[in-house]
Amino acid sequence: MITVNVNNTEHTFEKELNAKELLAYLNISANGVAVALNNSVLPKSKWEEPLENNANILIIKATQGG
Repeated sequence: MITVNVNNTEHTFEKELNAKELLAYLNISANGVAVALNNSVLPKSKWEEPLENNANILIIKATQGG
């Protein structure tokens, strides 16, 4: 079991997962998204690496506006 904190909301999963799987679980498109892991930007090249238990994840979505 793994627990991660996503944008200040705790999520618990039965098995290990990565950032790409987390975005899919949360129904967030990977386009226009930045992910930070424990206060450091997580490059897309590392999105398929397993997340650590108790990781702090921040997901930021780009939006249009003026």
